[in-house]
Amino acid sequence: METKTRAGKIIALKVSDVMTENPLTVEVSDTLEQVEELLEEHRIRQLPVVEGTELVGIITDRDIRPFLRDRYLGSPEEQERVMKTKVASVMSLKPVTLSPNDDLKEAIELLIEEKVGGIPVVDEDGRAVVGIVTYVDVLRCFLEWLQEE
Repeated sequence: METKTRAGKIIALKVSDVMTENPLTVEVSDTLEQVEELLEEHRIRQLPVVEGTELVGIITDRDIRPFLRDRYLGSPEEQERVMKTKVASVMSLKPVTLSPNDDLKEAIELLIEEKVGGIPVVDEDGRAVVGIVTYVDVLRCFLEWLQEE
């Protein structure tokens, strides 16, 4: 993708230019309690789900909230049991993915079309997670561009 800046410079941005490399991931056998802790501690909204190094899904705060809301009104024991639910029971399967070499424009279009906050970035084999690109990454890139002008 080529984009002309106001200064007349030509730039080509790829997903690899803005993605978060080596993102936090969770395993299918991890619990919602572990996911909630990671999301809160790192102030993020989505985590790729892997088996070994292979991407098998994604879990987001948007997956967890309705699940917990429907089950979290019971006793403390019931609440504890619900938080022990495995990621595999709640995650979204087969998430949209990107390659590090994809154009940033394509990533932005996917974020908008799919109405998601982040997209896992996988290696050339389409299996191992090498990054994640989020709307915050895109906004940060845009802000940097504006500050350069």
